[in-house]
Amino acid sequence: MKLILNADDFGLSESVNNGIVECFQSGTVKSTTVMMNQDGIDHAIQLYKQGLVPDIGLHFTVTAGKPLSNPEDVPSLIDEDGYFLNRQTLITKQVCEDEVYLELNTQYQAALNAGFNINHIDSHHFAGVYPPLKNAFIRFANDINLPVRRVDNIVAGQDTLTVPTPDALDMRFFDSGATFENLKAILLEYKLMHPNGIVELMCHPSSDNTNDLIELSSYSEMRSIERNILTSPELSHWLEEQDIECVGFNYLN
Repeated sequence: MKLILNADDFGLSESVNNGIVECFQSGTVKSTTVMMNQDGIDHAIQLYKQGLVPDIGLHFTVTAGKPLSNPEDVPSLIDEDGYFLNRQTLITKQVCEDEVYLELNTQYQAALNAGFNINHIDSHHFAGVYPPLKNAFIRFANDINLPVRRVDNIVAGQDTLTVPTPDALDMRFFDSGATFENLKAILLEYKLMHPNGIVELMCHPSSDNTNDLIELSSYSEMRSIERNILTSPELSHWLEEQDIECVGFNYLN
């Protein structure tokens, strides 16, 4: 079985960026996705240019921060202060599909302009799986012909996708589920179901110092715990014993 451990939120903060680099260096995490509108983006660009995160995608973000498009062009996505709507509001509000597509393209072009060689796309807070965001997300992915994280994990259906996805996506390595034993149980489950398949698990590592995350994310303390698991020699040895090979999204290209 092939395993993609994709580190979400590259660019969120320096502590997140550093934790992701540590996981790449351990050899288990081989893929990450970058948030172009967050505080740590300049630091992320520096690390990428140093060759520390060679496999990178776009973490399409419409539930945190501000748009990179002209706010006047994406009014259905933002509040009165110009910030993106929170996830709860966004997924229940009638937003404009064309505005979603525009912002996705703007973030993608910003990533290319920053020098990132984008090889896949996913979405922060799974925003891209909710209609009409899902419609725009699929349309854009098909247009640029890049692999994506599965978009049928919350709202069923991705038949209109014409680009590759992993065979499965699991969200359980998160928060209270971010333990070594739970990770092993998840992977053994998928090894039975997809012995020759490609399975993606998202992860959210960071370094120990997460003071820069206090105002950016409600998920902070567990990030360093995830990092500890993902960089542990025990995990690397166990994966080797189980014949589970860690790959990045480049494997799908």
